Amino acid sequence: MRAMQAQTLEVTMRPEVGKQAARRLRRQGKLPGIIYGKKIANLAVIIPARQLEHILATEGENALLKLVVSGDGQNKEFTAVIREVQRHPLKGNLTHVDFYQVSMEDKLRATVPVILEGEARGVKEGGILQHGVREIEIESLPADLPESIVVDVSHLGVGEHLTVGEIKVPAGVKILSEPDTVIATVVTTRAVETETEEETTTGESPAQPAE
Repeated sequence: MRAMQAQTLEVTMRPEVGKQAARRLRRQGKLPGIIYGKKIANLAVIIPARQLEHILATEGENALLKLVVSGDGQNKEFTAVIREVQRHPLKGNLTHVDFYQVSMEDKLRATVPVILEGEARGVKEGGILQHGVREIEIESLPADLPESIVVDVSHLGVGEHLTVGEIKVPAGVKILSEPDTVIATVVTTRAVETETEEETTTGESPAQPAE
């Protein structure tokens, strides 16, 4: 569970705001964005779309960023996280991003993915491993924020499950999700078949009388 390393993203101050200005930026392969936080005034910026997409693809939306802001003849640096990502509802491409400036001394909350590792003992016995929740909420200092939480499931037998409360996390990380939430469970093949049959039956519409 490697702690995140700050990714550098160079942005520029955005002199124009509004829908028309935003459309022009997107046609140029750039994005409108904003940086805000407790100790800074809102700052409108221009973001290189391709570079941000790369960071999102490799680090995820929980990426810790070092924003280098240029404009007005000066450079400013902010440590920040991505607070909100907006995408086109049909095309899926980025349209706007909000960054939240953080202090390395203040804890923050984040949702991180849970990755299952190992082959469950119950699977070797003929069972099926089912993944429960795939993300959990945690709290830590920015420097301690893990990219993901890796959980070993090799000890799970048929009929056994693993909950959030059983997860071991690195020092400095606190889990906020409910401890009894199921992360993974090993079920029998018959249990899966029964569940599928119930879903199929529930999904069937009752016959309608002919008019």
